[in-house]
Amino acid sequence: MAAKKTVLSIAIDKDLLAKLKQLSTEKGYSVSKLISKLLEEALYLEENVFKDEIYKNIDWLSEEWKDKLQVLFTKVLDTTPDPIWIKDLNLRIIYVNQAFADIFGINKEEIIGKSDIEFLPPEVAKECIYSDMKALESKSSSHSIEKVKTPDGKEVILDVIKTPIYNRTGKIIAILGISRDITEFIKIQEELEKKNKELEEAYKKLREFYEYDVVTGLYKKGKLLELIKEALSQLEEDKNHTLILMEVSNLTHANEMYGYEFGSTLLKKFSKLLKEKLEEAGFDFVFGKIGGNKFGLLIKGDVVNRNVLKKFLNFIKSIRITTPDEESFFVPKITFVVRKVSKKDIPDLEKILLQMEDIISHLRESGRRSFIIMKNQPTIYRRAIEFEKRIRKDIEEGRFHPYLRPIKKTEDLQTAGYEVVCGFESLSEKDVCNLLENIYLENTFRTVDQKLFEIIKKKVYPKTDKLLFTRLRQTTIDRIYNLPDDRITKDILYIKDRTVFMLSENTFVNSYSTIQEVKEAYNLKLCLDNFGAGTTSIKMLTRMVEHNLFQYLRINRTFIKTSVYSPKRKRILRGVLNISSEFGIKTIATGIDNEDLYNFAKELGFDFAEGDFLGKIIEIDQLKD
Repeated sequence: MAAKKTVLSIAIDKDLLAKLKQLSTEKGYSVSKLISKLLEEALYLEENVFKDEIYKNIDWLSEEWKDKLQVLFTKVLDTTPDPIWIKDLNLRIIYVNQAFADIFGINKEEIIGKSDIEFLPPEVAKECIYSDMKALESKSSSHSIEKVKTPDGKEVILDVIKTPIYNRTGKIIAILGISRDITEFIKIQEELEKKNKELEEAYKKLREFYEYDVVTGLYKKGKLLELIKEALSQLEEDKNHTLILMEVSNLTHANEMYGYEFGSTLLKKFSKLLKEKLEEAGFDFVFGKIGGNKFGLLIKGDVVNRNVLKKFLNFIKSIRITTPDEESFFVPKITFVVRKVSKKDIPDLEKILLQMEDIISHLRESGRRSFIIMKNQPTIYRRAIEFEKRIRKDIEEGRFHPYLRPIKKTEDLQTAGYEVVCGFESLSEKDVCNLLENIYLENTFRTVDQKLFEIIKKKVYPKTDKLLFTRLRQTTIDRIYNLPDDRITKDILYIKDRTVFMLSENTFVNSYSTIQEVKEAYNLKLCLDNFGAGTTSIKMLTRMVEHNLFQYLRINRTFIKTSVYSPKRKRILRGVLNISSEFGIKTIATGIDNEDLYNFAKELGFDFAEGDFLGKIIEIDQLKD
């Protein structure tokens, strides 16, 4: 009879491994536990079935199968890619499979009979022995993560399960170890954790970008409004806080005199000094930048007192900012509006700010005083709110019908493009233009522009290969700049190849740097709209030309009509056209309502013209493919 062999190592080929997995599912065991059970059976066969006295009573067990049973589990264990080993109760290794031997680059015979301390680094051996003892003492499986080094110096991380092996009488006779190489998994996990941290940092920076102004470090409008509303919500019903909206009204002058870098420095130093002064005075406040050259300030408590406000103004007048040449000082000129606000004002807070912005514009233009205490709602805002309701109702009920105004070449009257004009049933174009140009109603703008660009994208852009001219308002520019994934931004980028975006002079002057960044980032074609009716300075026009900011110049109709009868105005207009031609800027004459105006525009050398004489408006549905 063959000598008794130790049957303990499994090398599993793919087919056998699949059968083991299927069997583990059927039995409700994990694969490691199933192998442990199989090893218990093997030991039982070793101790009982293969003893000579038992064989004599089992005639049906052939000698061939007796030999197969002795080597079956060894074959299975030696083909599994997972390292497997068995130790006796003295924690000496009595079996290892091939995968275990391969990790350490030595033969199985060199490991058998040794303890961990004889072939593992001391720190690794210590951890292994500790987990062995834990499994034996608890008489149950233990789980641990162990690190070993291969002969080539590579660190391998193993997920190890150690399970006591019992004989049929319930006595522990050995300990089985099954491990899995999780080195790559750990690396992937660490990489994911690293990426998650990077994403968290990116999100934090993105949030800071949306919440904090880059130049001054103050809260942006959205965050400022949130904090103001939170402060008002904590007020008692009969108490007030003080809301101040202020504007550095000579910022444009500072930019023109010393450049935009100095303008940014001016805003930064002004906000820093004002914040420090408020803190020194012991005020509890929330301070932020509304946009451009405007700041919002909520002082907690009622300080609406002319003496206090004059002191506030005097302090601001004392601010001196050193000019770039370091030979003089620049004094910020501040205009501000003050209003008491309470808890009941929370729903209308944005409208209140809009009213304050408009009042600041009137104060700046009149130049009569530096601040005003706001008490009653001006008539213009009652009209604005009514207009806003009518605009929203038209959009919601499908009565918003943009139309197209042909733009023709002055030389041969061929159609070069179309201006897309807003169309509301309940409001005249004049009322809409007045509302949208003179009152900053952000939500209304967003709704109108979003609907307009959607219509252009779906109904106009696919039907013509001509240029499309459409207005780009301040609120939309801000959204393109700050929200590249916004729906309006995506629609604009979709149509930009054949669209010219028209900007008012006020928008151009107030947001020059932002417009420049947006144009360069998205390669937009821009048109300065209604030139001759605004406040564009020679310096701004010079920058416009130097940076190739506009490709089209749309001349105000009144400027053209008055030039017909004024030789001096005609010469000025001709000079504007010559400069435009010199730098490749195409010019558009507007309001061409009769043949005389058309001949005048053609004589001066306008590239394009539009007006009732040149073509009536077209409904979008009438546009043919």
